[in-house]
Amino acid sequence: MVNNAPILFRVGWLSYVIVASVVLANCDSAARQLDRPTGASPVIQTKGWQMHTDPVYGFAIEYPKGYVILKEITLPTPTQPAAVQRVRFQRKHIAAGQFADREPPMLTIQVFPRPSERSLRDWLNSFGLLPPGSEITAVQLPGAREGVKVALRQQLAPNEFLYFATDQYVYGLIPLGPESANMLASFRLIVTP
Repeated sequence: MVNNAPILFRVGWLSYVIVASVVLANCDSAARQLDRPTGASPVIQTKGWQMHTDPVYGFAIEYPKGYVILKEITLPTPTQPAAVQRVRFQRKHIAAGQFADREPPMLTIQVFPRPSERSLRDWLNSFGLLPPGSEITAVQLPGAREGVKVALRQQLAPNEFLYFATDQYVYGLIPLGPESANMLASFRLIVTP
C-alpha cells in the first residue's frame, strides 16, 4: 500500500525515521560518555550550597540555596522507632505555600538511638523497616559501622531509604527531590558518637 500512497506520506514517514535515528544516536553517545573510565570519583558541584551541621547528633550535610530547613514545632512526630532528631529539607517556594504541611520533604534525616549489641539489619527488621520484596544493599559511610540501602520498587516515592549505624545512633535518610543525590553524597558524620 505504501507504493500507492501519495509522495507526501512517504516523505513524512521517512522524516520520522531520520529524527528517531538522530535521537537514538545522541542517546548512545551520552551513554558512552557515562561509561568512560575515571581515575577518581567526580567532584559534586555544590558551589553556592549551604551547610547544615548538627554537633549534638554528629552529622553535616549540604543543601541548595533554593531549599530551606523546615522548622519542627515540637519533637519529631511519634514514629516507630522513636526519633530523637529530625531535619527536613524543602524547596523555599513550597515551604512558603499554603499546603506546605502536606508536601513531602525533598530530603529527611532522622536520628534514632541504637542499642550497640544489635546489628543494623536486626534493628531495622525489628521495626519492620526491611519489608518483604525490598532490595537491600550494603553501603558505606566513613565513621559508620554499618550502612544499608533499602529500595521498595513496588512503592511510590519515596521508595529508597538509607540507614547508617554508629555505636550510639542510626541515621535514616529519605531522599525524594531532584537534588537529593548530591545532598546524600555530601552527608557525613562529623563525630563518631
